[in-house]
Amino acid sequence: MSLSLKSPSIRQQVAQLGRELSASAALVQWLAAIERENGRLNALLCVATEMSRQQASAIDQLAARFPEGLGPLAGIPISVKDLIDTSFLPTTYGHGRFREHVPDRTALCVARLQRAHALIIGKAHLHEFAFGVTNENPHFGPARNPRDPSRITGGSSGGSAASVAGGMAQASVGTDTGGSVRIPAALTGCVGFKPSYGLVPTDGVLPLAPTLDHVGTLANSVEDAAVVTAVMAGIDPDAWLSRPAPSGRLRAAVVPGLVRFASPEVCAWFEGLTHVLQSRGTIELAGAIELDADEIARHQANILGAEAYGTHRVWLAEHREAYGPDVRERLEDGARVDTASYAESLRFRARFTNAIRALFAQYDCILLPTTPIPATRIGETTVQIHGEEQAVRPLLTRFTNPWNLSGAPAVSIPAGQVSGLPMGLQIVGKPGGDAELVNIARRIEADIASHLP
Repeated sequence: MSLSLKSPSIRQQVAQLGRELSASAALVQWLAAIERENGRLNALLCVATEMSRQQASAIDQLAARFPEGLGPLAGIPISVKDLIDTSFLPTTYGHGRFREHVPDRTALCVARLQRAHALIIGKAHLHEFAFGVTNENPHFGPARNPRDPSRITGGSSGGSAASVAGGMAQASVGTDTGGSVRIPAALTGCVGFKPSYGLVPTDGVLPLAPTLDHVGTLANSVEDAAVVTAVMAGIDPDAWLSRPAPSGRLRAAVVPGLVRFASPEVCAWFEGLTHVLQSRGTIELAGAIELDADEIARHQANILGAEAYGTHRVWLAEHREAYGPDVRERLEDGARVDTASYAESLRFRARFTNAIRALFAQYDCILLPTTPIPATRIGETTVQIHGEEQAVRPLLTRFTNPWNLSGAPAVSIPAGQVSGLPMGLQIVGKPGGDAELVNIARRIEADIASHLP
């Protein structure tokens, strides 16, 4: 029941409620897909079967009696990353000791989805405490890629991606600190939208690195991701989607200093894709941005490491052995970031954010692959690129973490395959320019869909 660009959008389905569409009847199909697929993919840690049925029935009654009262997400099944508090379902944070934990509050972003009449269909698997990009979790096992279950989903919102790409939810709420919405979206073949820093509130979301954490959306189209994101931000989705698409060629910049980290196959794919978009008149490659990729990665790692250690310091001291080895090692690395290095990295971020903002006086968007490689096999920790052994984890975040550091909005859209596996095109917009980015991404998405199988 996975949707494509040709399938009804969220807005179309809500408009059909009470006429051509019943929320309860549609939910039966979604729950059947979960029953069929979740055991294979391990995407959802908890399924809200009875609650969803009761809510769908109430939505159908509202559609029959007072359709004007339907919210913009009425009857739409949405999964929520299990890092995000829900008072009506367990919230594990991807950690074994929280298997039975039910918070006493619901995160603001989820409460807004509920007020919009979304069906919160379940809690999505994640890398432990969201501190990783493979979704290999020692407490709950790995989430598996719907395109090839022997491969990773990417993370840390890997269950969110698998639930959407596997047809078990129409959209999912994820979090993104260094790429955790966009990476799994790219590796599984769905859309991942990380909005500007602070646009969607993180109240009720367990922090990883508070000055880098973003709440975002995974879906099957840019429009659907934008609708869900706008609702979580407290914005009328029509305020974004009713804007006219930009006309003329989009002035796009590329980032050679980052793209050089990609595998030769991904480089060739990206070059071919941008050539097609140019030849069709969608974009103009108007310039190249020079970024020091190693400097960016160092400062991002300093801030992420120091803040993650600060978040976990007390609990880590008391329960060190309860953490998975990979997360424990990263937290202990964060303890080694001294105050001077952290302060230096904060100063670098301020300069970098200003520089990125200034670029958008010349360009409409920045284009680059979402990831340097397609999905690796579960358990694979290194890959060979240009004859050199590369660690998978830092490699996967190379193209995404600059936009957490700068707070710029970025969206990954499915854009073909490399070696038979999904690849995502990442489109970056001006910090605070989320509405503009949505309309740019919708235009590029439509053009790609018109010429790719």
